[in-house]
Amino acid sequence: MERMMLYLAFGYVPVVCLTLAAYAKRNRIMRMIFKPLLIPSLMILYALAAPKPNVWVLLALGFGWAGDVFLLGHHHWNVYGGMASFALGHACYITGMLLTQPGLHPILLLSVAWIGACLLLVRRFLIPHAPKRLKPWAQCYTVLLSGVCATALYLACVSGFNAAYVLCFFGGLLFFVSDGLLAFDMFGRKTRLGNFFVMTTYILAQTALAVGFVLHGGI
Repeated sequence: MERMMLYLAFGYVPVVCLTLAAYAKRNRIMRMIFKPLLIPSLMILYALAAPKPNVWVLLALGFGWAGDVFLLGHHHWNVYGGMASFALGHACYITGMLLTQPGLHPILLLSVAWIGACLLLVRRFLIPHAPKRLKPWAQCYTVLLSGVCATALYLACVSGFNAAYVLCFFGGLLFFVSDGLLAFDMFGRKTRLGNFFVMTTYILAQTALAVGFVLHGGI
């Protein structure tokens, strides 16, 4: 625990602060340096904190790192690469959560309804602003992203609102907010601090998901 707290103070938190400072100051050089360090720092923190690190969480974070690196560029293939990487990361989070609670429950219908509601929101408010070639991919990505929230919500309900699953749910919800802000910033009207709020909610999302798995015992 002492080693983890030292790393938190001198490893992860400074990287988070420097990354957010880069986005607040709109400093591209700082972004290129510190953004790629963000997820590896969180992976180390997760590995130190979890009694038994979950390989699916590590894979999810690894795909998140790949997505971060892709989105440092501004070509159309960077968007495709980032979307594919994060989609695979969401699939890993869903798998990791489902493996902690085998079996299904009627309350799963609530999770399916959540995915449907998310799709409707994206179709109504985000899809019209996206380039035509991206629309099918955006809808597929939304299914996986909302699936993280839905899976966590389902498991929270069947486990008596276990804090680990509740935290994973909020992590998925923050991911949804982050990607929604990113989509508006990319395809709608840009704002000066748009990227800063995207990164803030993204960092909180990844951290909440990782900590949620730690609270569950790292399995």
